[in-house]
Amino acid sequence: MRGNLYISIPAGDKANSLPASITRYDWVENTYNEEGEVESSNTVHPSWEAYGEKYAPQYGAPVSVTVGKAEYIVYELTASWKDSEVSALLALGKGKAEPKYTVYTAEEARAFIAANQAQEI
Repeated sequence: MRGNLYISIPAGDKANSLPASITRYDWVENTYNEEGEVESSNTVHPSWEAYGEKYAPQYGAPVSVTVGKAEYIVYELTASWKDSEVSALLALGKGKAEPKYTVYTAEEARAFIAANQAQEI
């Protein structure tokens, strides 16, 4: 299954966490004792970078583009309108100029990436 939207974030913000309300991508990391029993569990709410690494098999690797002198990373994900996840993503870009935290459809993301890919000569 592929995602239903894309978002471009400034490359310098890849260490920032996904919005707190988007928990579908959280995962649990367990620590085990010598007997192989779970000693402790920790829920990880990922940064954009960790999300991209973990979910690359499902959504594909994030795509890096350069607009002017600024680098952006485009992530594909699934977000729900019903659970306000799309609203949380849209709020990240409120008041910011495209492409900072801009949410795209698949067609819009393809056009944005194609327009900003380095041309090989």
